[in-house]
Amino acid sequence: MVATIPMPIATFLESYDFSDKVIIPFCSHGGGGFGQSITDISKLAQDSRIGEGLSIHYSGGSELESDIDEWLEVNGIGN
Repeated sequence: MVATIPMPIATFLESYDFSDKVIIPFCSHGGGGFGQSITDISKLAQDSRIGEGLSIHYSGGSELESDIDEWLEVNGIGN
């Protein structure tokens, strides 16, 4: 079984118009990463643009803060 988005998120994506919107996904996980999530988000919000995602293992790691800073910068969010 491949991991995907939770059903409440799928319902949210199906319920609203994401035309010309940017969706920037992120998740925490125990080892599965995004799985099928990015593909499923793209299918449910077809008229949106999907930004660079950030997938963080539960432990976070020693580079967590710099990983988040880089992810925000890549997506045009930040200082």
